Amino acid sequence: MTALKEIYRSRFIRVILQVIFSFVLAFSLLMLIRTLLGVENPFFVVSSGSMYPTLNIGDFIVIQRATPAQLKIGDIVVFMDPHARLKAPIVHRIVNIFVDESGNYKIATVGDAVSVGLDQFSPWDASLLIGRVIMRIPYIGNLYLPLLLKESIARKEIIIIISIIIILIALMLLSGDEEKKDAQKKVLWSGARIIYILVINLLLLYLLFFSLWGWGIYSLGMLEEYRLNAEKYGSKNVFLTIGFMTYRIDCLVYGSIRQGALTFSWSQFLLLIIILFNVTEILIPYIRFRLNRRVSS
Repeated sequence: MTALKEIYRSRFIRVILQVIFSFVLAFSLLMLIRTLLGVENPFFVVSSGSMYPTLNIGDFIVIQRATPAQLKIGDIVVFMDPHARLKAPIVHRIVNIFVDESGNYKIATVGDAVSVGLDQFSPWDASLLIGRVIMRIPYIGNLYLPLLLKESIARKEIIIIISIIIILIALMLLSGDEEKKDAQKKVLWSGARIIYILVINLLLLYLLFFSLWGWGIYSLGMLEEYRLNAEKYGSKNVFLTIGFMTYRIDCLVYGSIRQGALTFSWSQFLLLIIILFNVTEILIPYIRFRLNRRVSS
């Protein structure tokens, strides 16, 4: 037992155990999500603009198992490309479901970027169905997509991301060193700390602005998505529904409601992070500083 305690006290061993625990936890969580959603792979990254602006390149989508009988016209589904050798996944919207003469379900789909007619895969057999899209998380799939691009482009994006991370870590370490040197100065006024708080706030505010008004097939913000749909279908026919940390944009198309994908709201999340960051880094330290001065005086 003593030998085990001595081994555990080793920082290297603790790090190894923490890494193993993290992998086990992540694997267990993935297995749980697979079980709950009923599909082997519940996560996909959108890599084409065929569903623009409902789904954009770089969107991370979550899918759930559904039988053909559970589907309805207007659902967004992921299915295997019937023409591709490797059966690459396709994400489109259902425009028709029917049963053929042999009693097999056939599904017809189209991308929102086209909105009329059928796609080149339709009608496809329901055996190719992977699942129904139940949610999307914008942007984070862009961290994965550079791996599919040309090496030079991917390298540039990765270098930029790593540089930003290094700068933020350096600012945090500088701020931490200043705090250790002087417990009084750490509250508000050390230069490194002020720069750190300012940089983080500017970064978060930029991301908040980006999540609302970002433009482009890789980076469509919520309000920009609403504007594009309003421009296409008329503002009276576009409906923005905002929930807790989510939103959805529905459109009235040809007399029927076309539901948008339930979307994680980065703007709400970032606003919460901005508030928490400033409360913990400015307000609480300032209150403690004032209380300490009163006690010492």
